[in-house]
Amino acid sequence: MPEVKSVVVTYRPKLVYLSVFAICALVLLALFVGKLWGGHVFGLEMREKERLQILADDLGDKLAEQQEELSRIRLSLKVDEAALENSRQEMIVLQRSIYQRDEELKLYRELLRDKKQPDGLSVADVRLTALDDGRVDYRWVARQKTVKMKTLQVLAELWLLGTVNGEPKEISFQQLDADIAELPLKLEFKYFSINHGVLRIPDDFEPQQIRIVLRYPWMEKAQFDSKFDWKLED
Repeated sequence: MPEVKSVVVTYRPKLVYLSVFAICALVLLALFVGKLWGGHVFGLEMREKERLQILADDLGDKLAEQQEELSRIRLSLKVDEAALENSRQEMIVLQRSIYQRDEELKLYRELLRDKKQPDGLSVADVRLTALDDGRVDYRWVARQKTVKMKTLQVLAELWLLGTVNGEPKEISFQQLDADIAELPLKLEFKYFSINHGVLRIPDDFEPQQIRIVLRYPWMEKAQFDSKFDWKLED
């Protein structure tokens, strides 16, 4: 059996201290390097955060500017729409005025050509038109012919004649036309007066005629009292 020889290692305390010191130095170095790396990374993240904050502020300012611009555009659009609507309403009023002037001019020409028009007050051009909602649009013209043509006030009363369940009945236009507050109507004209309205006929009423009475305020007796057949135009 071979002989086992013992190895004797000399104990050196300085070597142990040196090893411990080296290990501590490595630990400290690792900590220092880690701190430096952490500081570097933190600095990069802070700079990135500042960049993103500046970018966010710029985007916020641009968004605020765009929202303000959008508000101005919306306001301008509303103003333009209001102006367009006003122009449209003015156009409608102008068209109605032109139509009324044309109508008046036509009636005035007819008045000059009508050699059969009676003296005093009379009624002409009675028109009845059925509306889609069941109501009836009516139109009539009051005329006057005097020696000295001048603007005078004329009182007008209108009735609708017909039957209810076969029984004759007379209804004032005040009950049928919501725009007539009271009768007689007070008209003021020199040659003629064009009058319009809308009637709502009761369901059980069968209209047959329209009665129109005209007189001057200073006269008790009617100057015109006549009936017109109920004929609806298409």
